[in-house]
Amino acid sequence: MSNYGPQYPQQPYPQQQPYPQQQPWPGGPQQPKKRRRTVLWVLIAALVLIIGIPVGILGYNKLSGGGDAAAAPHGKTIDPGQPVTAASLAEVDPATFFEGVAKRQMSQPLARLKVAYFPDQQKFLSRGDLWLTTDSAIDHKSDKFYLATTARHGATDDEPTNAICKDGKNYSWGNYAKKWQVVPFDSPECRKKPYTYAGDGLFSSGLTAAQADKVLATLRTYTGYMNPEKPTLLSASGHTYVRQVVDFKPVKLANDEDGGSAISMWAFKESGNDPVSWPWASPWPLSTGVHAVYYLDTKTLLPVAGFQKGINPPSGATSGPGVQVANYAYPKTLPVPVFNNSPQTLSMVLPQGWKLQ
Repeated sequence: MSNYGPQYPQQPYPQQQPYPQQQPWPGGPQQPKKRRRTVLWVLIAALVLIIGIPVGILGYNKLSGGGDAAAAPHGKTIDPGQPVTAASLAEVDPATFFEGVAKRQMSQPLARLKVAYFPDQQKFLSRGDLWLTTDSAIDHKSDKFYLATTARHGATDDEPTNAICKDGKNYSWGNYAKKWQVVPFDSPECRKKPYTYAGDGLFSSGLTAAQADKVLATLRTYTGYMNPEKPTLLSASGHTYVRQVVDFKPVKLANDEDGGSAISMWAFKESGNDPVSWPWASPWPLSTGVHAVYYLDTKTLLPVAGFQKGINPPSGATSGPGVQVANYAYPKTLPVPVFNNSPQTLSMVLPQGWKLQ
């Protein structure tokens, strides 16, 4: 299965070694107890920067095609603006309802995602190592983008490392100097659209309705891949959500290989867009499926939060199943970087908390 590598080069996640050449930490001298910040900055730059073309994208032609096209589901559903109750959700057809959700997500002109990825479940639960939260949006019409990051060394880090891209430069909040300053070394991650955090690995916004239909039609040709459960109503932390679980399970392809998240990647390409220049992003190896828990706004029926956990293929584990969490927003315009007298530390809303689902 050598042709089933990750969908972009493996990054130096916290358990890996940092790039050997350390750079000076921006923001002036640091207190002695924070000397690790220099090493942290190098690790963060390594996490954000993606050099070259993603491995999976190099062979973007399908390894093996799906089956015959299946008809779109036409069961009972709920559309935005209609009453959403536990009783009405109990009557919907899960596939019809979820395809509506996915189409709405894909056809939003602009999406803003906060994403954090953990290479295994224990690291997600403990958040004991360096972990990165990104806040990004790409305007696919203008090719302009917004990118901000927060890196924490453990769940209780009281001085996280915050950075924002503006005009091709990387600005970092100095925890000692208490102000924003330009990072004094090259920051190529601020000059090109981010590969790594451009989407949730399953669907991408910015498509037309017709392109979204094409993506869904392609996904249906891979029988057994997309498995939505009945949506339910959830009340948590003073908010009400529609919660829907969807398992994107690895399936056996015609060439006897396992197809996992690669199928979402192939379906996106069938929309007529170039995954390299778009770009497409996924933290999952191509044969790994995804257990996804969606939290939807009850008015728009769009995802506002998500929990994802890798599903290893039946032929054997390719790696420990990682965990990704996401927050979604759909602004009318690209966010504008703002520098004020605060570090603007990124936070995430997980309706059911930091637990495995």
